[in-house]
Amino acid sequence: MPDSDNNNKIDQPKDISRREFLSTAAAGFVAISAIGIGGMGFVRPPTNPISRESGGVIFPDPTLCIGCLTCEVACSDVHKKAGMSSVSRIRIFNEPETKVDPEIVKNYPGRGSFFQHVCLQCPDSPCLPVCPVDALRVEPKTGARIIDEKACIACGRCAEGCPFDVRAETLATNQLATGQKTRITYDPAKNVFTKCDLCYFRDEGPACVEKCPVNIRIKQGIVKSDRLCLDVPKADKDHFATLREQQTVKKG
Repeated sequence: MPDSDNNNKIDQPKDISRREFLSTAAAGFVAISAIGIGGMGFVRPPTNPISRESGGVIFPDPTLCIGCLTCEVACSDVHKKAGMSSVSRIRIFNEPETKVDPEIVKNYPGRGSFFQHVCLQCPDSPCLPVCPVDALRVEPKTGARIIDEKACIACGRCAEGCPFDVRAETLATNQLATGQKTRITYDPAKNVFTKCDLCYFRDEGPACVEKCPVNIRIKQGIVKSDRLCLDVPKADKDHFATLREQQTVKKG
């Protein structure tokens, strides 16, 4: 005799996390945004306005870089310890056209010809308003443009909105293929996007600047330079203009 209880059972919907729900909802939102409503483009009203410039920005000097990848390792390490994505927010690329500083030639023979790709902490931050769940925001203390990984739904809109490409990954010094296209990177392990946040959670500031061995030797007076390999000046218009020129990948 058939089990009437089994016959009458109705499959119950599986519980889904808030993040999974938002991810599904955002996919529909993105689709609606793409096709428009009633022939008119649908634009999400700004709920997270950009009220200030970032208090700082990672400012690299490629002529002083030795390609040791200490900055990448330090970035990965401190973020992992903070419970965040371990993907490095700074990335080093091989660049034979970089003119190596004489002090690097002297102190590190055979090293040099690299280029550091960093987030520019753009004043207008085009990556920020395109996020459908406001996961990308301005950090109150530092002004850094950061991604809240707990809110991120990995839709990729921020990475698409970033106007600064990176060099081809075949030139990456770490020889990793991550699919990175801009200064915002996807982490498949945590299913989130991530970018430089100036290590806002560290009293010491950005780990890449603190741990850079060239910076350390410059401060010790061993490497004679009035510039740092990685610095963190105020993110003002002049520094942004210089970085925009330096960091824009030339096509062709």
